[in-house]
Amino acid sequence: MCAGHMPRGAVKTTNSTDTGRRRRVAVVVLCLCALTTGLDMTVVNLALPFISRELHASISELQWVVDAYNIVIAGLLVLGGGLADRYGRKIVFLSGFALFGVACVLAAWSSSAEALIAARALMGVGAAGVVAPALAIISVLYSPEERAPAIAAFAVFGAAGLAIGPVVGGILLDHFWWGSIFLVNVPIVVAGVFVGLGVIPESRKEDARRLDVTGALLSVFGLSAFLFGVIEGPDRGWLEPEVLAGVAVGIGLILLFVLRELRTDAPLFDVRILRRRAVSAGSITLFTAYWLLTGMLFLLPSWLQDVQSESIIAVGLLLVPFAAVFGVLSMRSTVIVARLGERTAIAGGLLLCAVGMALLGSVVHEGALSSVLATVVLAVGLSELVAPPSTVVMNALPDAVAGDGSSLNMVSRFVGAAIGVAVIGSVFAAVQSHRLDTGGGTALAFDAGARAGYWTTAFVAALAAAWAWSALPRRSPSR
Repeated sequence: MCAGHMPRGAVKTTNSTDTGRRRRVAVVVLCLCALTTGLDMTVVNLALPFISRELHASISELQWVVDAYNIVIAGLLVLGGGLADRYGRKIVFLSGFALFGVACVLAAWSSSAEALIAARALMGVGAAGVVAPALAIISVLYSPEERAPAIAAFAVFGAAGLAIGPVVGGILLDHFWWGSIFLVNVPIVVAGVFVGLGVIPESRKEDARRLDVTGALLSVFGLSAFLFGVIEGPDRGWLEPEVLAGVAVGIGLILLFVLRELRTDAPLFDVRILRRRAVSAGSITLFTAYWLLTGMLFLLPSWLQDVQSESIIAVGLLLVPFAAVFGVLSMRSTVIVARLGERTAIAGGLLLCAVGMALLGSVVHEGALSSVLATVVLAVGLSELVAPPSTVVMNALPDAVAGDGSSLNMVSRFVGAAIGVAVIGSVFAAVQSHRLDTGGGTALAFDAGARAGYWTTAFVAALAAAWAWSALPRRSPSR
């Protein structure tokens, strides 16, 4: 039966005829997309000096080279999930992945800062179409009892992309020109799109109705305005009119979006899923995990370069232990959850992250080796905070709202990443500025700012651990 003649309430899927091999290949495609879209959130940071020199970009333009991608992808996630639920998750996913690849080519060969910013924004559009329906596709491929390893793989590859971004960036920049950090994605995208055409099943949301255009506009502009204020706050100042306006307008539009979705008979996103304690706990855990991950990746590379005088390639290599431990243990997280239960594993991971961030703050005045060892502790904790909460959210929801769960997972991650950098960056800047004003040296001021940023984040992780412990059941509830 063709997609245009599906009966009401039906979900078009080839899951019943898919072989185990085809499902595994489909998950590989999903994982590759997660890796590339995550990598592009952090790989560009090390290239900023090269972009500034080659494209004569100002500080403000460099900021937008980073932010254009993050703001657009987060702002379009809810809309991307809604479009996928109504018009087909496969077509939205593959179209988004292809658009992401085209934008990478445009970014690599940009001749001006303005062109690069536009290409980065286009990359965000494609990435939103990729990640928004990804977990819903996994829910179609696998039953609730089978999907935990597949969700774990997807979540780990996405977070690994963030973690290895500086590593990949350092290696590429040491051998090639700055555009190589974008072109490295293109072969992966081409392979993923062509393979995905044959192995990813098409599916839609049950009883999907007309697209809520008003809700879509509120979600896009609300999330975008809020994240603009959050991201720009540390650099422009939190009391600047444009920053205050962005945060205020964003919060106002998001509240209107929630009210709209509660009242309409065809919601773009079913906000009622947040009433489930497991869903809210999983979402908050993902938010905190990406706060921790991006906060560390924001401060540590700068400290290694500016204070420890490490080269770009050395910075990348010093982050390898973190990325390796995180990747290996994350793939074993389902085993740990099976033995300890979701509550113990997730709350314990958050508590271990608090210890890791506190250690980073305590050893910041010492050499690079001490900080690298502290990141390994952080990696152990984070390995329980990406895949398990993603699975908690998806398994706590019926298949009819799998798309909403997928969108919520991704919004939690990207908003957490943006707020994490904003908060840790603001704390760092405030303390560093105060120390410089009181006559401290540059290195000592940097150490003091980094210490305050790490300890603040450790406190947030401890609070999240307490919430997860109280919100999650002792053992995983039966489906």
